[in-house]
Amino acid sequence: MMGKSHALSGAVGWLGGCAGVVASGHSVAPVSVVAGAVVASGFALLPDIDHPSSTVSRTLGPITRLISRGVSDAAAAFGKATCDHCDRRPGQGGHRLVTHTVPFALGITAAAALAGRLWGVSVSIFIIGFAVWLATHTALRPNTRAEIVDALIPGQVRGKRARKYTAALGSVIAAVVFAIAVREVAEPGASWWWVGLAAGWGTLAHSLGDSLTHWGSPLFWPVRLRGCTWRTVGTPRFMRFRAGGPVERWLIAPAMGLVGLAAAYLLLAPVARGYLG
Repeated sequence: MMGKSHALSGAVGWLGGCAGVVASGHSVAPVSVVAGAVVASGFALLPDIDHPSSTVSRTLGPITRLISRGVSDAAAAFGKATCDHCDRRPGQGGHRLVTHTVPFALGITAAAALAGRLWGVSVSIFIIGFAVWLATHTALRPNTRAEIVDALIPGQVRGKRARKYTAALGSVIAAVVFAIAVREVAEPGASWWWVGLAAGWGTLAHSLGDSLTHWGSPLFWPVRLRGCTWRTVGTPRFMRFRAGGPVERWLIAPAMGLVGLAAAYLLLAPVARGYLG
């Protein structure tokens, strides 16, 4: 799946989960709903750090591309060392290996949840800001991100190179502003373990989404399936689609959008009824 679809799946899944919790008679703090959706959206891009051409690998230009290349090479070497039965596609490198597994998502969940539990809001808003920074690279076009800087600095920043840097700065500003806003509205002494749940879900949503495409994902590594620990799994072959193809653009993405709107309605309806009496 493409970056926008991954980000959408993370946010929609989180909103749907919150709507389910509310429907079961439990309450969810508004900050957990909104910030959690953003965290899930941003972390839904993270697994593609193993692909040098992905959205997340282009966020800081040469820096993140270098990191991505290192992750891809390390993943490819690890995959080859742990299973010599894998049939890798030419040029695939380390893409869709360790970062596209359930254990990786569980590791992200545990790390972020433990950080939120031990260090509370100070670390949690950093995680939230990081997720916003990632999400804006998919949700907002470069010119839109540059306009954020233009609104703060008098006069237009002109030139293609200058606009590229202001677009990057716009993402940073959006991340900082959102993180500060979350800190201001958060209840004192509130628990922040849920940040790990949102980050982990977003990471897992990415791999589940890729399992719908032709390649699939090695979700159950290190379990050996048909003699291979990196065996990709997914939906039946006839149900899979090409990443970025018409099925994703005209069926999957709109369907997720409708589910997200339905979840938002279920979450907002009780609030609206309360205000209207």
